[in-house]
This record gives sequence, C-alpha cells and structure tokens, in this order.
Amino acid sequence: MLDNVIQNITEIKSSDELLKTVEGLKSDGYRYSTMICLKADEGHELIYIFEKDNKLKNLRYFVKPGEKPKSMSGIYLCALLIENEYQDLFGLTFEGLAIDYKGHLYLTPNSPKAPLA
Repeated sequence: MLDNVIQNITEIKSSDELLKTVEGLKSDGYRYSTMICLKADEGHELIYIFEKDNKLKNLRYFVKPGEKPKSMSGIYLCALLIENEYQDLFGLTFEGLAIDYKGHLYLTPNSPKAPLA
C-alpha cells in the first residue's frame, strides 16, 4: 500500500492549482481520505490522499513560511478537521476554513503553541 502512495504523487505548485485539482478529483468520484503534514526545509510539506476503487491519488504541496494555504473544506467539508488539527499542531493557517477553531481544536489556551512546528 505504501508503494501506491509513493508512486502516485502529483506535485502542486499553488493553492489555486490545489483547489482546481481537488475539485476535479471530487467530480471524478474520488473520496478524500486524509492529509499528512511534514516539516520540510523552512516550511511544510502537505500530502493530500484520495481514493477511488481502491486506487490512491496523492497531491504534494509545499507551504512556504508565512504562506496561508487555501482550505479544501469548501469542497470536502470533512477536511476542516485535519486542517484545524494542523493549525493547532504545526502553526499553519488555512484560508477559508468552513469552521475555524483558531488553534483550539485540540489545544487549550494554556497549551504550547504549535508543538510539532
């Protein structure tokens, strides 16, 4: 299964390209599975995972420091949970979240800020 994830990655260069690609996947019947966030160089690498008929399609997007990637929650509402999680844990800010917990989905006001950043 991991080989399928690694082999089927499409590089995405902008938030606009990401949303356009995600809209296409949804119209093609793909289910949004999850997103992985990795600290990479000076920013973060986001890997979006989609599934249809037991086949995976993956999108890789590099978020530069200070960049606010656009939320997918307008396309797949369920994305708001993982996007809010990464706001909490990595200090990212997703633009246009359907519901924005503003860094408090998991963390309390006394918690360390962005503990995985």
